[in-house]
Amino acid sequence: MGGERVFDVVVVGGGHNGLTAASVLARRGLRVALLEARERLGGLAASYSPWPGFTAPFGAYVLGLYPRWLMREAGIEGRVRLLPKDPGMTVVLGEGRALRVYGDARRTSREFSRVSPADGEAYLRWARLWSALGVLLEEVYSHPPLSPREVVEHAYRAARTPLVGRIVEEALEAAQWMLTAPAARILGEWFESWEARAALVEDALVGEMAAPSTPGTGIVLAHHYLGVSTGRRGEWAYVKGGMGRLIHALAEAAREAGASIETGARVSEVLVESGRAVGVRTWDGRVYRARKAVLWAASIKTLPSVVELDRGLARRIRTLESSGASSKIVLAAREPLKPAEEYRWLGEDLYTSSVITMPGMEYAEKAYGEAVSRGVSREPWLSVNVLNRVDPGLAPEGWILASIFLQYTWRPARSWGEEDKSEVAERGLGVLESVFTLPREGVRVEVLTPRDYEGLGNPGGSIFHISMRLDQLYSSRPLPEASGYTLPGVDRLYLASASSHPGGGVSGLPGWLASRRLLEDLGVEKPRRLSLEKLALKMARSAREMLGR
Repeated sequence: MGGERVFDVVVVGGGHNGLTAASVLARRGLRVALLEARERLGGLAASYSPWPGFTAPFGAYVLGLYPRWLMREAGIEGRVRLLPKDPGMTVVLGEGRALRVYGDARRTSREFSRVSPADGEAYLRWARLWSALGVLLEEVYSHPPLSPREVVEHAYRAARTPLVGRIVEEALEAAQWMLTAPAARILGEWFESWEARAALVEDALVGEMAAPSTPGTGIVLAHHYLGVSTGRRGEWAYVKGGMGRLIHALAEAAREAGASIETGARVSEVLVESGRAVGVRTWDGRVYRARKAVLWAASIKTLPSVVELDRGLARRIRTLESSGASSKIVLAAREPLKPAEEYRWLGEDLYTSSVITMPGMEYAEKAYGEAVSRGVSREPWLSVNVLNRVDPGLAPEGWILASIFLQYTWRPARSWGEEDKSEVAERGLGVLESVFTLPREGVRVEVLTPRDYEGLGNPGGSIFHISMRLDQLYSSRPLPEASGYTLPGVDRLYLASASSHPGGGVSGLPGWLASRRLLEDLGVEKPRRLSLEKLALKMARSAREMLGR
């Protein structure tokens, strides 16, 4: 089937970044086509039905990084309802012990004081620090990338602003080493008890093949402290109706603004004339011309197969680290998941928060080492979310539905077989039974591994497209020469996926930043610059507000 259609912009990739870009550009008056290779939009932010009547997440199961201001700009404000998690985490430490992490810093401080009064006080300082750094990172993430050194230098000059005070300077001094250090060192310097360290380490590890002792896990920790979707910094939430409701809202907003969205439209070639991207061709021969630009909102690792690049550049793209480190178990049961006797004191927190199984940082180190040597941790750590206790419509009446994030599962994505899925289920459910009594009858289980995530368009199976390690972040994401949302050698081809700054997670920011870059190149928008003075004042104000001062 042939044919040719003409648009201003062609967006390739129907994940949340591609949909964000399509909606933003269409709402600015551009004629936009979005093409998705698969029959379902959303990628790892999509929902699916593992069994009739159930709605489960493919990948992402909570929302925190997608800013409210971007919801307005993308046209989805009011279309998505968020259900905040509080406590955000219930961290199971073994032998009946657990700590809860709340959105309220003082409440978490009291929780930590149960194991160490000193750590209770330390948590207040910790919360104030991350409240200030969260503002800094939010600004950094919503602007084109600077190098980490430039960020700190700029912010230090801003710290000299009158009325800012010592809060910002202290935060910046900490940022110089914390954003690149191992999580084990950071948490060890801040907290004296192993329980407090274990309660906070999960955010430094999720989605990455990294142990607490791995340098650079501090920046992954920082990434998860942003939480801005609900308007309360650091808070994360479920999307009512499942994560797929976010995708539905973005698609609806884009279509209302005039965008054409097509699924089952796999791109086989980016058309380039005189060094400029002018459109794409699909596998069935359709041509979509782009008068202004092509936005590549799929993994950058898929680009060398559809557009001719400099040989060295293509090789560097292909060798970007993108190995998957995590899998998911979707579990449905006729009977409730009942707490093991030693955890009954936790009550509803076991159902309304993310339950993290983390009996110490050494536990995570061991799980990491096992995965390096044999591909699957014998005792993985889990993040368990009983979805329909918060949002009953996700499962038929009388059933429970749980999303169980599991780490570590690490091997080449294409080597995963059904026997490996069975092992993942066995290992994961074994750990689950240390916290909950698992019903023996009427249980349904589906396992999603890095191979399944590769099938959703993520070569290697990383949930972040490419790893969030230090050499693939900020001005090096995805590569130094491609950090400005464009590729050398091909004009008007923009990089709009999680492969670009600020990276993975459901933020919409890579798609929005690539769109902004296009609008600036077209002369529609003026380049955005960080206001150092305003940034410093916002950091100081946020730190004070965190503790109610």
